[in-house]
Amino acid sequence: MSTSSASSIFFDRVTAAIDELRDELIDISLDIHAHPELNYEEHHASAVLTEALERHGFDVERGVGNVETAFRATIKGGAGDGPTVAFLAEYDALPEIGHGCGHNLIAISNLGAALGAKAVAEELSGRVVILGTPAEEGGGGKLQLIDAGVFDGVDVALSSHPSSNTTTIPTDIPIDEKWSLAMVGFRYVYHGKASHAAAAPQEGVNALNAVIRLFTGIDALRQHLRSDVRIHGVITDGGLAANVVPDFAAADFMLRCLDREYLGEVTDKVRAVAEGAALMTGATLEVLDADPLYDNVRPNAALSRIAKGHAEAVGLALDPAPPGAGKGGASTDFGNVSQVVPAYYTRFAVSKDPVPGHSLAMVAAAKTDLAHDNAIAVAKLLALTACDLISSPELLAQAVEEFKERAGY
Repeated sequence: MSTSSASSIFFDRVTAAIDELRDELIDISLDIHAHPELNYEEHHASAVLTEALERHGFDVERGVGNVETAFRATIKGGAGDGPTVAFLAEYDALPEIGHGCGHNLIAISNLGAALGAKAVAEELSGRVVILGTPAEEGGGGKLQLIDAGVFDGVDVALSSHPSSNTTTIPTDIPIDEKWSLAMVGFRYVYHGKASHAAAAPQEGVNALNAVIRLFTGIDALRQHLRSDVRIHGVITDGGLAANVVPDFAAADFMLRCLDREYLGEVTDKVRAVAEGAALMTGATLEVLDADPLYDNVRPNAALSRIAKGHAEAVGLALDPAPPGAGKGGASTDFGNVSQVVPAYYTRFAVSKDPVPGHSLAMVAAAKTDLAHDNAIAVAKLLALTACDLISSPELLAQAVEEFKERAGY
């Protein structure tokens, strides 16, 4: 067993409390999984989680940050003032797919972590908070909570995320390394002029042609962008009849790369392509916001080391973490949180074999015994990590100092 001295005195009580609640946590996971809700519509999941927290003695505030399905639940330590550690629960689902990102597991691992830490709260000098953060799947719920001041006073944010068939906790993280991809989305809308496509095509302005040139222009642009850039889009509107020149066409695109600074350059380049497509066809361009800006995740090796120190003790089997293991190719609004406070999330396996994210295969994996076993183990790991941070000013200072160094101040 490997566990730090700060939390070793709490280990048995924290893990026993979570084990005692195992059936309740799994029931909540399966309930959320069976009732998938889109971003900002997670009324059932939010109610299930807040009712559980109230049953267990947390002070619950609903609708925090003016987000109806967000919440904040707090337990104050009995040993006086001290740092605040927040666990971040997610619980929204994907359109048409359901819980293909395993947010039901994120919900219960962070709920379990908060309940585990509560078992020793009387001996902690600080606060344990669990924040319900809706709308991770494109809605930018955490951005709204940050802007509303919900993270003010939070010293460290902890969370979790399902990760196919591997569980890794990288701790050898170069100071300039960035995790996940910064992401923003736009809707490119073209307005043309309708006319009969056979009798008077010369009278028309083809908006669909502009969208097609937008796609081909972006394809030509790719060879001049960094290798970490991802640009992907779909045509949402392209006309209704082949014999009518389309006067309206539109496409939605997501733009991603490892840092928001270069993402700004990519955004400008794609905008220039979109304007060129309008100029080539005579259509009028309108650019609308489609997805909020998700920042890249700022890693924190100090927090990763604390968490990794508990993995074996809580029964979480780790896979080797090769260089750059945390980078990933997706985007998350947890990245925005990691830009304002020291933050860490544990990625854990939900399947013995590789399973793609955002898929029906992941929906099935997210309710298996293996997924729940690992989610419960992660709950213990996160709870013990929080106890370390609250009990040890030195460990907290290391995490804060690294956060500042990676931020460049």
